[in-house]
Amino acid sequence: MRKMIIGLAAIAVLTAGCELEEDPVAIQPAESGKAAGEDGGAGERKNVPIKLTAKRTKPKRSVLSDGGALSCVKVTVTNQTKKQLEVNPLYFSITDTGNTKHDSSTALGDYEGQIATTELAPGEKATGTVCAKGRFRPKGVAMTNPLFDEAARAEVAS
Repeated sequence: MRKMIIGLAAIAVLTAGCELEEDPVAIQPAESGKAAGEDGGAGERKNVPIKLTAKRTKPKRSVLSDGGALSCVKVTVTNQTKKQLEVNPLYFSITDTGNTKHDSSTALGDYEGQIATTELAPGEKATGTVCAKGRFRPKGVAMTNPLFDEAARAEVAS
């Protein structure tokens, strides 16, 4: 009986801090009639720790491009936290209108103007292009943190 109680206590201790489901990140709406990153009319967006805006754009091919189809968005990331925020082109993915997720790592080096790998201080912002291989219509863009947990999500403006 004592071994069983010790075993159950060990299981309880090991699983006490595990939370399997996380709250989903709120989708920030597209700013209609505004370019990515322009301010105005987004009062509810001030509450999010990472403001993310996105607008469809055409890629500017690099010399490394293989000529394949690319679908791109121009993103602006604004750090509204009180800590440094890491930004990296590998932290982005684009979701198409069919809800298929496309990883941005598939198109690295195929286009110019990609969002920079940088750290943003509180209040700073970075703007650049994020692309994925394939011809599709971008519906949403998501950004993860260095641990690849989703940090921000936004609709793509046309």
